[in-house]
Amino acid sequence: MTYRLPSLNTLRAFEAAARHLSFKMAASELGVTAGAVSQQVKKLERSLGVALFRRLPNGLLLTVEGETYLPQVSKVFEDLTEATEAIAPKINGKKFTIGISSKAMALLPKNWPNHCDSLKLYVRDSIQTTDIELVRSNEIDCLIRLGGGPYGDLALVTIPSSPSTKEHPEELHFICKPGLADCRQSKAIIEDLIEVVPI
Repeated sequence: MTYRLPSLNTLRAFEAAARHLSFKMAASELGVTAGAVSQQVKKLERSLGVALFRRLPNGLLLTVEGETYLPQVSKVFEDLTEATEAIAPKINGKKFTIGISSKAMALLPKNWPNHCDSLKLYVRDSIQTTDIELVRSNEIDCLIRLGGGPYGDLALVTIPSSPSTKEHPEELHFICKPGLADCRQSKAIIEDLIEVVPI
């Protein structure tokens, strides 16, 4: 059977832009420019003969066709990831490389994140660092540190920790690119941090 399908790059650009309703945020996730994402989406729309977005001065809106297309395209990428990892586990696109500051590490259990089997599904490696630029350059997927900021275009989840007082609160910061903030990997890591960090 011959399949007449759009290119994978155009579908990735559409899927990321549709989730974020932003070419800029999709570009940050994919490690390309916003212009490149926009061009890939236009290429997809031309190949389909269908408008997937309404381009507004302050962002994007999905058309009816775009809303219909998005969940199916997202599911295809999920299925491809699972199928690939089933035959080539070493690729494991679901695993993160985590940066952890020494101060944050002092609050976590010994040998974190290898302290439990559940995180092994989501964490490839960890390195000791406080360098936020490693997130922006895609050298690490997320950074865990004690306080800091501001982080500009990056997403932040705060986790209360002790020792802290009302006058001197301390928070564990989980920082990543906006497109990764709600993914399964981030959620699993954050949930574990909430469980293991003393409050």
